[in-house]
Amino acid sequence: MIQKIVEIQHGIYAKDCVELSWFDMKKPHLTAVSKEGVEFVLKQGSQHLHTGDVLVCENGHTIIIQKGMDNIYTLEFEVSLLFAKTAYEIGNRHQPICIENMKITVLEDVSLQDIIAHLETEKAVHVTKTTGYFTQNAHAHHTH
Repeated sequence: MIQKIVEIQHGIYAKDCVELSWFDMKKPHLTAVSKEGVEFVLKQGSQHLHTGDVLVCENGHTIIIQKGMDNIYTLEFEVSLLFAKTAYEIGNRHQPICIENMKITVLEDVSLQDIIAHLETEKAVHVTKTTGYFTQNAHAHHTH
């Protein structure tokens, strides 16, 4: 039976857990399955989930949110102009991004596949696809 989440609490004991991707934590409506096999639905509007949030089901079952790993690309640049152009292009697509010194980290997303494919042909860019915990630059991602 699918459980409806009736509230989100903090600092309480949770019997169960669920790992969510970066995108799942940002969804206004979420359906997922916990580690113990509890299917649940959450409708939260514009509020985002965070690691450590505890979801309380209508039957009292508690599920703590854990950050899951995501498929990410790390782009390391040798040429600053290409670095700047790529950051601009990714930003224009409203994708979450982590910008560091001559390095960009992005989540794998279909809207970025053409950019990644192009960068893989550039000798001055090192593209690495991996699985890891994604952290964006603060307040970089928004919705309209």
